[in-house]
Amino acid sequence: MEKKHRGLSLGVKLELLIIVIILVVAAGLVGISYHVFCQRVDDDFYDRASRAAAAGSAYFYTGDIKAYRDAVLSKEFREQRDKAAAANSPEMLRQWMAKQPLGEFGYEQDGSLFWTLLDQYEMFNSSLAAITEMIGVDTTFIQVDVDGVTYNLVDPVEDVLYIGTTEPEIEEFEDYGDNEAVPPIVYHSQFGWLCTTLEPVIDHATGEALCLVGADVNMTNVMRERHSFFLNTILFVAVFTVAAILISTILLRRVAVDPLRQLADAATDFAREEHGNFTKEDVIELNIKSDDEIGKLYREIKSMQNRIVDYTDNLTRVTAEKERVNTELRTASQIQESMLPDIFPAFPERREFDLYASMTPAKAVGGDFYDFFLIDDDHLALVIADVSDKGVPAALFMMSSKILINYRAREGGSPGEILTAVNAQLSRDNKSKMFVTVWLGILELSTGLLRCSNAGHEYPVLRQGGVFQLFKDRHGLVLGALTRSKYRDYEIRLQPGDAVFVYTDGVPEANNDRGEFYGVERMTEALNRVADRDPQGILQGVREDVDAFTGEASQFDDLTMLCLDYKGNI
Repeated sequence: MEKKHRGLSLGVKLELLIIVIILVVAAGLVGISYHVFCQRVDDDFYDRASRAAAAGSAYFYTGDIKAYRDAVLSKEFREQRDKAAAANSPEMLRQWMAKQPLGEFGYEQDGSLFWTLLDQYEMFNSSLAAITEMIGVDTTFIQVDVDGVTYNLVDPVEDVLYIGTTEPEIEEFEDYGDNEAVPPIVYHSQFGWLCTTLEPVIDHATGEALCLVGADVNMTNVMRERHSFFLNTILFVAVFTVAAILISTILLRRVAVDPLRQLADAATDFAREEHGNFTKEDVIELNIKSDDEIGKLYREIKSMQNRIVDYTDNLTRVTAEKERVNTELRTASQIQESMLPDIFPAFPERREFDLYASMTPAKAVGGDFYDFFLIDDDHLALVIADVSDKGVPAALFMMSSKILINYRAREGGSPGEILTAVNAQLSRDNKSKMFVTVWLGILELSTGLLRCSNAGHEYPVLRQGGVFQLFKDRHGLVLGALTRSKYRDYEIRLQPGDAVFVYTDGVPEANNDRGEFYGVERMTEALNRVADRDPQGILQGVREDVDAFTGEASQFDDLTMLCLDYKGNI
């Protein structure tokens, strides 16, 4: 019983596809809108922070910065700041700073003018406050990094007691060195969302970064606006998406899904016709008149079903004729198989030898054949042959060749004489121009003398001393080509334990799916791997090796093999 496959219908798949596309477009609109909004808002804050930090870095004189930095980082300053902090008296620290000379600023007639540590702090403080107000940032500050610790030098927002205190490290700034400008970076701190940028003040004489001038812009309100804009955008797009999905689904069903469903149901009903007995009444008839792809599909299906009906009628007639031909082929194959000796052991009463043969045709009937028969009590004839074609013509030529060789061999004579006589008969009136390659051997059982003749066939393989080797004999012309061709004999002396393996070209020319040939070398190696087996085992081993080599590739030619194991007079 055929299994019913339950899955999503085409209509559901198309609707899901439309929904996914609309959702992707909606998500893209949300993302683009949010990005544009954020970019326009952020650019102003980034620009202000960058300009404030850059203005502070360019304004300050490096000599003043260096002297002020060294004073603030000194042990003496930290002790005074700690005392003032313990007393919670910023004025105490201011008074001490006012007494500390920082560096020579200029000269007057009555002597030198010196800046104090407090003067320098207030100058830096007022400068930073002016930059903050002019550019419109929340705060500007001066920091210095010493051995990975950040110290505050000036910050107008904080009290004087804030000078020299340390700041926690900000992870977002870790990829930037002390001598590098830090671009505007938005991060969350204890003061909320901040946009911060840093510019180094470089001592051009030494290349040293004396300190960092920074600027902060409070981004907390901006982040709230982002969040609100994001939620409003999502709400708007969600409403738009739901409406788009509903409209597109209705239109999709009306324009495509319903007509396609009608086509599918009608085609299914047509395919369910039992035994394929289609008639003109089974052809699809629907009210689809559009000229779009669905209309074209409907007309093509209708035309195809009409062709199927016509084809079914023709197929019924052709099938009957084909069945008649197949019956004849099966009969021909049975006749061919019946002509080949297939009962093994072939001569169970004879102990001088053991033999085995097999033939696997590439088609229903093949052109290869083998034969073996006793000419008399002391002579055994061995034949293997390959006709030039395949199918029924080759089978007919094969049967006539086999009968002629068998009949002529029983009359007596050497293998060469036998092949010469058979060739004359086959060549006469050979209008089909077919030919056959033949190897014929006649073994004298009492002595082991094997007389052979080769009419264009493959070289035999001999096992002597337990090892199979190719025996390159002299070839004559194939049978059926020239009427006056003569064939010569040659002799092989077999000792007990020797063997003869003969085959057709279907064995070495078997190929795999890469077009590689099996070859004589692989065949010889396979023979030697099974050299200690009996003839049946030897043929089975070679066939298994050929099958392993060819894999899934189809058989191109007939595979025919014969092996004789000579045991001598036991």
